[in-house]
Amino acid sequence: MPAPVLADLRLLFASLAADRSVLVPAHALIVEAPEKQIRVARGRNATLRCNFKTNSAADRGDLVVWKKINSKVDAVSRYFDGLVQYGEGYDHRIQFIGDVDSGDISITIGAVTMEDNGTYVCSVRLRDDPPRTSALQDLFVLVAPSKPECKILGTPEYGQTINLTCASHEGSPTPRYTWKSFNMQNEPRLLPYTEGQQITLKNISADTSGFYICTATNIVGTEFCNMTVSVVPPSMNIALYAGIIVGVVAAIVVIGIIAYCCCCRQNKDTDYEMTVQEDRNEPSRQMPARHESIGEDVENA
Repeated sequence: MPAPVLADLRLLFASLAADRSVLVPAHALIVEAPEKQIRVARGRNATLRCNFKTNSAADRGDLVVWKKINSKVDAVSRYFDGLVQYGEGYDHRIQFIGDVDSGDISITIGAVTMEDNGTYVCSVRLRDDPPRTSALQDLFVLVAPSKPECKILGTPEYGQTINLTCASHEGSPTPRYTWKSFNMQNEPRLLPYTEGQQITLKNISADTSGFYICTATNIVGTEFCNMTVSVVPPSMNIALYAGIIVGVVAAIVVIGIIAYCCCCRQNKDTDYEMTVQEDRNEPSRQMPARHESIGEDVENA
């Protein structure tokens, strides 16, 4: 092999060896979470598993940290000298269940709640093997749907549009809502929409009346609510009712006043006629006495 070619090959191998020494550090810290998602029912214990590997020995100042993303405080931190520090709300709820010195930094969170939902980071910091390395794991707290609340939005009158709503205040994962309906004879019937927290019924009539059932479901459980829809003819306006009542009362008052005036006038006319009649009859009763007086005067003369 020619000398120049041999020299070039030696330079190439030297370059590759130099690149390899840069890409592969002496102490490679690896942190792994075997399970990326954990699902646990509310009130149960959740185990989050995490492991690390390194070629360097842990020092007293090295530590392991578990933290929930978007949380201001660490859930728990443990130094390799044995000191454990708990974040607010996690005291006596978190325990390391593995041999930390051997690389098992798994933890158990006791009696999980909805507040424990989220993504957790397990990280290891070794002074002799920087930088700090982490792994992610999602914790899903499962909760069955609470009994949903059913409501009728709108006025159930002929020709109107109403909305039927259904909502559970609790449920993880988010419940799926489905609808069924039965007529007044308790016979099943088709609906234009059968899914969602709200369905709309347009141009309703007597045929719309019946029973409506909403079911909330997730992987943990099922709950339902039902309502009765009774469609009635359009009601009269309250102002119209008030106007009619006021008009009737006013008419009664006017009629009463007229009747009272008529009665008073009739009584006055009757009294007047009786007075006139008495005045006419009184002279005829007094005339004979006057004549007798005149006769006596003549005889005496």
